[in-house]
Amino acid sequence: MAPGSRRVVLTCLIGLSLALLLVGLVSGTVLRHLVQIIPIVVAVGLLMYRPEWGAYASLPIFLFWIFIVVLIWLFLLGLSSVANGRYTAIEVLSTFLMVAFAAVGITGAVRLGRPLRLLGRVSTVIFFAGVQVAAMWVSFLQPIANR
Repeated sequence: MAPGSRRVVLTCLIGLSLALLLVGLVSGTVLRHLVQIIPIVVAVGLLMYRPEWGAYASLPIFLFWIFIVVLIWLFLLGLSSVANGRYTAIEVLSTFLMVAFAAVGITGAVRLGRPLRLLGRVSTVIFFAGVQVAAMWVSFLQPIANR
């Protein structure tokens, strides 16, 4: 385990969560964003007790949010309509924070997660990718979407 890698990944997960919560506060969709960070909270817990598992749990979360931010940027540049909407300056600034936390978090997670066997790595990444996608989907359901 690389010294400080767990702290880096932990800091990046928390930073990503805070950036998402800031978007929720600004947009009036706090509940939606709380649902979206549930996988992050689980990854933080895993990182505290099983760092190597937490590292691989965090990888798909970081990659997912980079993907979402890229979709937002493509919309803002007029190149895509997938992540359409109205974005305030604070929300756009949050996207830069999200990418920064995710990029640094990925490097820390890769250094931290090496002790696991390949099957453990792959299954953890796939599971948490599914959990993050599911959390995003649930966050857009009618009872949650605009709260």
